[in-house]
Amino acid sequence: MLDGLVVGGGLAGLTAARVLTRAGRRVRVLEAAPEVGGRVRSRELEGFTLDAGFQVLFPAYPAVRRQLNLDALDLVPLPSAAALRRGAREDVLGSPLDDLASLPSTLKSGALTLGDKLRVARLAASLRTPAAHELLIGSDESTESFLRGQGFSEAALDHFFRPFFGGIFLRRDLATSARLFRYYFRMLMDGGAALPRRGMGELSRQLAQGSDLLTGVRVSRLLPRPGYVTAVTSAGEIDARQVIVATEAPTASDLTGEALSRGALSSTYLYYATPQRISGQHRLLLNAETGLINNAQWTSLAVPGRAPTGQHLLTVTVLGLPDLDDASLDARVRGELTRWYGAEAVGTLRLLMLERIPYAQFEQPAGYAATLPGHATSLPGVLLASEITSMSGIQGALESGEKAAAIVLGDLAALSRPRGA
Repeated sequence: MLDGLVVGGGLAGLTAARVLTRAGRRVRVLEAAPEVGGRVRSRELEGFTLDAGFQVLFPAYPAVRRQLNLDALDLVPLPSAAALRRGAREDVLGSPLDDLASLPSTLKSGALTLGDKLRVARLAASLRTPAAHELLIGSDESTESFLRGQGFSEAALDHFFRPFFGGIFLRRDLATSARLFRYYFRMLMDGGAALPRRGMGELSRQLAQGSDLLTGVRVSRLLPRPGYVTAVTSAGEIDARQVIVATEAPTASDLTGEALSRGALSSTYLYYATPQRISGQHRLLLNAETGLINNAQWTSLAVPGRAPTGQHLLTVTVLGLPDLDDASLDARVRGELTRWYGAEAVGTLRLLMLERIPYAQFEQPAGYAATLPGHATSLPGVLLASEITSMSGIQGALESGEKAAAIVLGDLAALSRPRGA
C-alpha cells in the first residue's frame, strides 16, 4: 500500500509529492493528461518552443526559492520595462535602475504624466517596508479603487495598469484584490520577471524529478476505508493511506464533494512565426488602446533560442474566449497588429498555433481571501492541494502543495508559514 497518492500532476501536486518523497514517504502521482505540469508546460513545434499561454516567473516568490533550483532553470531576466503601443506609436516605460536604455523614453513619454511617474516611485517606496506576505493581509478593495486612492490619473490606469496587470490578472477592469496587486508589485521589485531559456515547462520537469509518476491515468472516485483510501482509476483501484487531490477546482469538487469553485477566468493565445525581423523590441508590448490584444511579446527576442535560426516568434494574449472561430480571431488580431507594424510586415506572419484556455485562473476580487477553502475535506484521509487555497499562480500552487504535505508530515513550522511567505 502507498503512503500517499497525489491526484493531479500540476505544480501543487508535484510539490506535495516532492516534499513527501524527500521525507521518505512512498508516494505516487497520477496525472490524467499525457504529461505533467498542468498549465505550466512547454511544447516544441517546428523548432519553436511554445509555453502554454503567456507566462513568466517571478523569481522572488518565496515558495519558488524553497522548491526550485533557479540556477538549473537557466533563467533569462526580462526587462523591467514595457512598450506601450498606440497604433504605430511606441512609448517605453521602465525602471531606469534596472533598464537604463528605457530612461530617455520614460522621461519623454506622455503616456504617464510626471505626477503619475512620481506616484509610481512613491508607491514602490511604500511597498518595500513591510514583509511581502504582510501585503496580503489587512483591509481590501479593488485594485482600481486602490490606484485611484493613490492619485493615479485616468491615462495611467488605461495606458499602463489595465494592460500590464490585465496580463497578470487576466482582466483589464482592475477589479482584482488590491492585496494581490501590492504583493505582485513587490515581487516584481524584489526579483523582476524571468523565463527559463528552455520554456516554463522546466519548472514542472524539475519538480517531477525523482517522483513516481503515472500519466494518462484518470481518477473517477475516492472511497474512504478504515485507515486508507481507495482511488478508482482508469488503470484500476489504488490504495493509499492518504490521498491529496491536486487538480483544478471543478475536478477537485467532483472528487471530494466540496464546493470549491470560485469562478474561472479564461484566456486565448496566438503564436506567430515570421522570417522577417519586424521589430527589435524585446520588452513586453502593452496595447494601450481598445481591442482584442491585451499584450504581446517577441518571445524570440526576449529569450534567444525559442525560435529556429532565421525565424522570429510573436506571442499574443487575448483575454477571455472570444466568440469567434479561429480564422476570424486570427484576422481580427492581424488587423490590430497592422496598426502597429503595417500590412506588409503583418503579411509575413504565419499562425503556428491558437490556444484557448478555459480555466486559466480563478476569480480573486476584493475580499476573496476570506472565502478560500482549507486543505481538509469531508472525506477521511483526503486532503486538498490547489492554488484555490491561496492565490492563483505559481506561488499559490507551490505553497498549497507544501501545506498539504506538511499536514501529512505534521510539520508545524511549514503549517505556521503565512500565506505568501
